Amino acid sequence: MSRRRFLSGTIIDGRPVRDAALSRLRGRIQALLASPGERGEAELEGLLRSAPRIARANTVAVASPKGGVGKTTCAFLIGDLLASHSRLRVVAVDASPGFGTLADLAPEPAAGGRSVVDLLSELDRLETAADVAGYAARLPSGLDVLGGEPGAAVGADQCGRLLGFLAIFYEVVLLDLGPGLTTPIARLALDRADQLVFVTTPEWMTAYVAAAALDRLDPQRTTVVVNKASADGRVESALRARGFRQTVVLPADERLHLMLDSGTYSLGALPRHVRVPVKRLAASVAARLV
Repeated sequence: MSRRRFLSGTIIDGRPVRDAALSRLRGRIQALLASPGERGEAELEGLLRSAPRIARANTVAVASPKGGVGKTTCAFLIGDLLASHSRLRVVAVDASPGFGTLADLAPEPAAGGRSVVDLLSELDRLETAADVAGYAARLPSGLDVLGGEPGAAVGADQCGRLLGFLAIFYEVVLLDLGPGLTTPIARLALDRADQLVFVTTPEWMTAYVAAAALDRLDPQRTTVVVNKASADGRVESALRARGFRQTVVLPADERLHLMLDSGTYSLGALPRHVRVPVKRLAASVAARLV
């Protein structure tokens, strides 16, 4: 018996559709009635879910000359969407010399409280993706988060070895760097990275320092994020005038910060004016994957 004879009607996404023509008409009407904001978000969803197949592991460095601007938040948000929407194998790594708070954003810590230091000490005996995953915290989205260990330092040589190792098991490696662009680890990461996510805030002093750093970066492989900013477009326009076409303004949002602090992050729970820039940021990174 053929499948067509066995199934009495059209099946879409696992659900029977009694009248395919009527269903298509309903979809067209809903699209016409959608607001510009809804259509824009739907386009971003399409971009993320149709991300191109990548040929090799990509390294994405999330950096800033200043601390406290939201690098960790951006690394987390990007990784979560690339894993959940683009279906990529993604790991976010705490690469701050003093070790930051990346692992604290995961709902549950890595098994046994393991860290990047533990992973580095046992690289030679790890052979499978399951072995590596035991050192990371796994999010519901599929993102793996590899946290640091307070008080333990990792050198640039160790970081380089770690990048080569993780590239065997992951398609995207996100590096959450510490403040500054000239530390040994930052220089290594910027040299090895396929693309850079540069994070700043709109305060004059931070923006002044960021502007000086941006003059030394390649606009073609850099996405600039203005975190905790108003959405009036002035900051974005200024960055575009400097040649940085890929710019994203993330507004300050108390709900987002509370979810991150409590380990209860949910993209769908964010209001659209916050949710859309988050998706735009991830889409910008996805578009540059090679």
